[in-house]
Formats: sequence, structure tokens, C-alpha cells
Amino acid sequence: MNVDMDADSILAAHAEAHYGVFRGRHARMAGLSDWEIGRRISGERWCAMYRDVYRVSGAPETWKGNLLAACWAGGFRAVGSHGSAAELHELPGRQRSVVEITCPRWRRTHVNGLVVHETKALDPVDVTVVDRIAVTTVARTLFDLGGIYRKGMVELALENALRRGLVTEVELVLTVKRLSRSGRSGGPILRELLAARAPKQRPTESEVETRLLQAIRRHGLPAPIAQHEVWDGFRKLGRVDFAYPDARVAIEYDSDEFHSGRAPTRRDRARRHELIAASWLPIDVGPTDLRSGGTLACAAIAQALRDRRPTT
Repeated sequence: MNVDMDADSILAAHAEAHYGVFRGRHARMAGLSDWEIGRRISGERWCAMYRDVYRVSGAPETWKGNLLAACWAGGFRAVGSHGSAAELHELPGRQRSVVEITCPRWRRTHVNGLVVHETKALDPVDVTVVDRIAVTTVARTLFDLGGIYRKGMVELALENALRRGLVTEVELVLTVKRLSRSGRSGGPILRELLAARAPKQRPTESEVETRLLQAIRRHGLPAPIAQHEVWDGFRKLGRVDFAYPDARVAIEYDSDEFHSGRAPTRRDRARRHELIAASWLPIDVGPTDLRSGGTLACAAIAQALRDRRPTT
């Protein structure tokens, strides 16, 4: 009995650190026999989640616990991936409505709320650990998102990852080159997005800025330079969200969330005056413009580019 109590205490500590779930292997390592494991299951002290994967009865069911259990059930090299990996990395495209994993082979029956991607193209370099859960790296996650989402969503995730320093363009280029050989579907979208980025281009500073960039391209305008520093001679006037330096057109996303109060308003007005004095044309785009598809704002940008086209 003391041995049982000691084993249960060990398992309880392990489960507490792993979202209430554990494997049969953990129970056997703690000293329990298969008969003792069966007795705990039949006595409803444990809840069987998958074959040889359990949750302590009474422990709250959590999304992370379900993801970890699915990875354990998937066997060697099973990891959280796609939308689940985006959730762990806090990227756009994240979702908790299902649990998504990738593994070499899934031999189990259908499980509601579980999406399994089978592949042999999963190298150790593609795997990391987040919150004690094996998961695809940010680079591999972005590649995989390209296989299930449209380009706009993948770009939101890409800019987010670059902005937060979670990955570099070099890592992404190498990932696309390596994985495209296996014929996986995520390569074309990510390759296209990377090719469209100008050399040393800064990432956008928010998702709304990325959506603004997408609207500009969608209306057939040339891609502006993101986070462009504006100088008047040797004096730096500041950095604008997007710019067409040759035409001296600056585009700023103006959100009430970040520009409220009299002091910020005065600062914004002063910088606008400085831009105009330096022969720049500032164009403000707000939330209403994006919600309507950006048609009027992009028309204003197009007209400004025509009017201010450099003469030769």
C-alpha cells in the first residue's frame, strides 16, 4: 500500500506539471504494474484518453493537455503542428477548436476534435518545445500554414514572426528549399511571400499594418517600403508606416487606440507639418478605410503617385 501511495504521489506530481495527463510508461516507471494500472482505470481514478495515455480524474480538461496527450499517442516524433503550433507560438492562424499534430504515421481510429497530418519529412531541426509540448518550429509552422491557409493569413503570421524576432528570412528560405523537395504543399505560398519582400525590408509593426499593405497590393499599387525613415537633410523627421520615397508619399495607419488624447494629437500634427515642409505628402488611413476594403484610401494613394511621379 505504501508503494502504491508513493507511485500515485509521483504520478500526481508528474501530471500536475503536464496539464493533468501522463502515459502508461510513466506509471510503470513509478512502480505500478499493468494490473494496478487497470485497477485505477476501472475504479475511475484515471480517464483513458488514448491507448496508454491518461488524465487524472478530476483534473480540468485543457487544450494544452489534449494536445500533449495526442502527441504522446502519436508515438515517436509526433508533434503539435499547423494551427496548434501557431497557437503555441502565438501567431495569426492560431486556433483551439481542434488539436492538430504531425507524425510519421497514425494507426488509430478517428477521434473527434483531432486532426492528424502524416509525413516522413519531419527532421529534428523542425522540432522545438513550447510549454513542455513538442511542436514544430516557427519556420516549419509558417511553411505548414502555407498548405492550409490563403496567402493573406500566412503573410499575417510571417510578418508577426519576423516582427517578434522568432525567425529570420534566411531560416525561412532554407526551410522552404529543404522541404519543397519532399513535395509538401506549403512551399509555394511562403516562397512567394519571401520573394516579394524587398532586401532588408523591415516587418510591419502590427497586423492592421499588414492588412493595409495587402489592401494596397490588392488594388494594383506597387508595394511601398514598410517602416521607412524620413530625413530632411541630416535631420531625421521620424519613421512612417509605409512610404514611396521617390514620390515622397508617406502612408500612416491612424488608429484612435494609439492616437487618443490632446498631447499625441499635437505630436502627430507637428510631425505632419514637418513632413509637408520637407515636401512629403502624408496620407492617413484609418480603421474605417480597411473595413471598407481600402478602396478610397488606395485611390488617394494612386492619385498622389500620379501627381508626384518623378520627372526625368
